[in-house]
Amino acid sequence: MAKKMIIKGVGTFMAKRYPTDPLGAIEVITLGTLQDLKIDLNVELEDIFGGDGLFAIDVLVKSKSIEVSATDAKFDLDAIQLMMGSTVQEQVKSYVWVLNEQDTAASGAANSGFAEVKPKYASSIYENYGDITVRLKESNKLLKQLKSNAATVAPDEFFYDEANDVVVLNAAHISKEIVLNYKREETVDMVDLLVDEVPFPISVIHHGTFQQKDGSFAGVETELYMCRAKGTFSINAQRAAASASAISLQILDPERADGKLGSIKRFSATSKI
Repeated sequence: MAKKMIIKGVGTFMAKRYPTDPLGAIEVITLGTLQDLKIDLNVELEDIFGGDGLFAIDVLVKSKSIEVSATDAKFDLDAIQLMMGSTVQEQVKSYVWVLNEQDTAASGAANSGFAEVKPKYASSIYENYGDITVRLKESNKLLKQLKSNAATVAPDEFFYDEANDVVVLNAAHISKEIVLNYKREETVDMVDLLVDEVPFPISVIHHGTFQQKDGSFAGVETELYMCRAKGTFSINAQRAAASASAISLQILDPERADGKLGSIKRFSATSKI
C-alpha cells in the first residue's frame, strides 16, 4: 500500500508542446512561482431505474474528465501563447505607447511665434509621428492635428515638427499644461492575438517535493499526456495589489495504444527537488 503524505506547498508546473507538433515537443512554459494549482478528476454518473422502486438499481458512467487550473504570481507571455495558440516573438522592433505624458508649453525656439512641447521620447518617436494626440490639461480639450507644418495654427490645432522633434501649438498656450499620448520605438517580446488561431495540444507535468513532520521529504508528480487550454485567461491588474494570472486546461484523449491519459506518482526523496 502506498505511503500517505502531506502536501504543503504548490510545487512547479511545466507544459510542453505535443510530440507531433510541427515545432516538436518543446517546452512552452514553466511556472515556478505558483500561488495555487488544482487538478480536478471528475466522473459524471447517471442513475438507472427499474420497476417501481425509488432507488437506482445501477449507475451508468456517462463521462470522465480531468481539469487543471494554475495561478502564477509572475506574468508570463508564454501563458498567453498557451491559452490563445499564438507564438511568442522575442526581441522584435515594434512600439509601445507613452500615455498621459505632461509638460508645460514653452515659447517656440525652432518655431518662433508659436508654443512648443518636446515629447520625452522625441528621438525614438514611432512612424507617422507616433499617432500623437495633444490635449489641454486645464480644459481637457483635444486639439486637432494638422497634416504638415503650417504658417498659422489656430488655438484648437497643432502640428508635429519632425525636423526638430517638437509639438507646435498656438502661442496662446505658452506656459499652459499639455498632455501627450504617442507611440515610441522599442524592442519587445510580444504575442500577436490572431482571429483564427486556436490553443495547441500540450502535455503537462506538475511536480512538488514537501518536507514531512518527521524531517523526510516526499514528492508527488502528476503527468497528463494531452491537454488543451480552456476557459478564461485574466490579467488582473489592481491598485495596491500584485497581479496574478491564471490558466485552465482540460485533458484530451491522447489515443495511446495503452489507453493511458497520464499518471500520478508518489516518491521519497532525501531533499527538496
